[in-house]
Amino acid sequence: MMFRTFSVFVAPLCASALLLAAPASAADTPPEKAVGLTGTTDAVGRVDLAPHNLPGTPGDYELRARTIGIAPGGAIPGHPHAGRPGIARVTKGSLIEYRGAAERTVQVGDAWYENADTVHWFRNPSSTEAAELWVVDVVPKKK
Repeated sequence: MMFRTFSVFVAPLCASALLLAAPASAADTPPEKAVGLTGTTDAVGRVDLAPHNLPGTPGDYELRARTIGIAPGGAIPGHPHAGRPGIARVTKGSLIEYRGAAERTVQVGDAWYENADTVHWFRNPSSTEAAELWVVDVVPKKK
């Protein structure tokens, strides 16, 4: 009976101690340089913050990243980006972007920047497929 009690409680503790003492593998140590990355180091877009004349200090703002889904036939209403600069990328489906009288179709992988002069809206022309945008923008902190 004593041996059974020992094996039930002490054996798992001994096994755990052996695992903790094992040396770290190469997969557990950070590499000295990038490995296995694709893409480019070039920015998708750069947005100059100066023309936005953001009042206050940088501490009054935050960098926001979000995904926005647009249902089949759905739309994002017209909106300006003065005071709300950003960069957007289509991650699913396609959309039609309207800027004034100009329109263009944007598809998965297309990206653009939204500066102080940007006023636009979007429509998902599909009747069956949802679309999605990944958007990063600078916005005032909510108080």
